Amino acid sequence: MDKKMPKKISLKDFGMEKIILIAIAGIVLLAANFSEWKNSSSKTSEKQEKSIETSQNDAYVEALENKLVHILENVDGVGKAEVMITLKSSKESVLNKDLSEEKQTEEERSGETQKVNKNQKKQEETILSDSSGNSAPYIIKELEPEISGIVISCEGAGNKVVEASVLEAVQVLFGVSANHIKVLKMEVAK
Repeated sequence: MDKKMPKKISLKDFGMEKIILIAIAGIVLLAANFSEWKNSSSKTSEKQEKSIETSQNDAYVEALENKLVHILENVDGVGKAEVMITLKSSKESVLNKDLSEEKQTEEERSGETQKVNKNQKKQEETILSDSSGNSAPYIIKELEPEISGIVISCEGAGNKVVEASVLEAVQVLFGVSANHIKVLKMEVAK
């Protein structure tokens, strides 16, 4: 029996064209993998930002509800109270807009009956940078989330005077119209 000796393969056997094609394919695969990784990391950061925003909104609502319960339970005739607050939107930051330039030009070409209108708007934002190179926009003010509705359940809501006092207090505190506030009588445990 003849044993076949394995043939050694060298780079010359492949040819330069094939080597270049393999190298280019490798680079393309690496670039595609990097762009997928970059997209997945940006989606992850977006989810984290939304999660942080949601938890901040939840903390804001919980703080408002706790304060309102504390105030209402100290009002004569209200008794025990529970509150639920819903929001229309999340916290909003107002950025500093420095340069605001608007240009409007009209051209009328003499040989043709064509009129061209051009509108250009230009705004620049102020960016703050620290010594390590991190930058962030300059925030003028932050607007708290807008409240869309409030439901209050309290023991004293059976009394019309107490119900009216609670309704009026909530309107004054939150600037919400009466049609977005509901005061309910809490069931008393027997």
